[in-house]
Amino acid sequence: MAGWLEGAGFACSSTGTGEALAEVRRHQPDVAVVGVSVPDDGGMWVVRSLRTQPTPVGVVVMSATPNLDVATTANRLGAVDCLPWPSSQNSIVEAVKRAAGWRAALATAVQRESRLQQEVEQGKEQLRATIARVDPDVAQSVLLALLESRSPDTYDHVNRVARSAAALARSMRLAPIEIHSVRAAALLHDIGKIAIPPRLLAQTAPLNDEEIAGLRLHVSVGAEVLAEIPTLAAIAPIVGATHERYDGSGYPAGTAGPDIPLGSRIIAVADVYDAMTVQRPYCDPVSHDAASAELIRSSGSHLDPDVVRFWMEMVEAVRCS
Repeated sequence: MAGWLEGAGFACSSTGTGEALAEVRRHQPDVAVVGVSVPDDGGMWVVRSLRTQPTPVGVVVMSATPNLDVATTANRLGAVDCLPWPSSQNSIVEAVKRAAGWRAALATAVQRESRLQQEVEQGKEQLRATIARVDPDVAQSVLLALLESRSPDTYDHVNRVARSAAALARSMRLAPIEIHSVRAAALLHDIGKIAIPPRLLAQTAPLNDEEIAGLRLHVSVGAEVLAEIPTLAAIAPIVGATHERYDGSGYPAGTAGPDIPLGSRIIAVADVYDAMTVQRPYCDPVSHDAASAELIRSSGSHLDPDVVRFWMEMVEAVRCS
């Protein structure tokens, strides 16, 4: 097999199961061909370890006793391919080429993501430096002015969400100081987008995985910046949790249920409704009734069911008035 792969242009080394990871540390490979016999043998342990390395390795599993359990386990652990042993020269070479291609694509994606994270970090530091030079009492106004200049659509969005979220907080009979906090957090819930590269905010085509990850950084960036401003530090936790989901599948922390601040759960409902009912570059708006139906469908997964119920009661009262 090594001869076949070397003939195809690959430099090869071979080792037993016990020395495999030590060999990987000595000579970081792009691809590893791992022999296994059953789903829980040492070979599968090597596969798991290879895919959890700081730089994952493209893995091709080969089994002398191929069966569905072996293939399923290999796939679950992230193997690029699973072949029977013996296999033809062409099959093995092509499988290794696919794994090498996967590894090259991953390396490129990691580099892009690293560059994007660096850009966001630079944007955050610039934002922090700007805010450090202004009086804390006018920090909110300055942040909103920056957001309007960077992304007018986002500025309009946060103002609509703030109005809706404050109205929802009033309908839930929150205390005046809580309503004020909800409105302020709603106004600033996307403030971290000031640090996001402008090309991402202006992009109308679907974002790739790296771009989505970069855009999502705006939540933690916003919370970090607000936490350093004395007059706005109290709403930083609310802003930082506005993209959490009630079932725990949100970001950045995966917080769930009542552990998500109530203000964040209120803003999330207003945010989702506005996103659905306003024209965006990549999708057309839906009707009020369609948006309301989607809010109900999202109750218990994305959104707090109790907050959605208060929202429905509020909008129905407005329609009947």
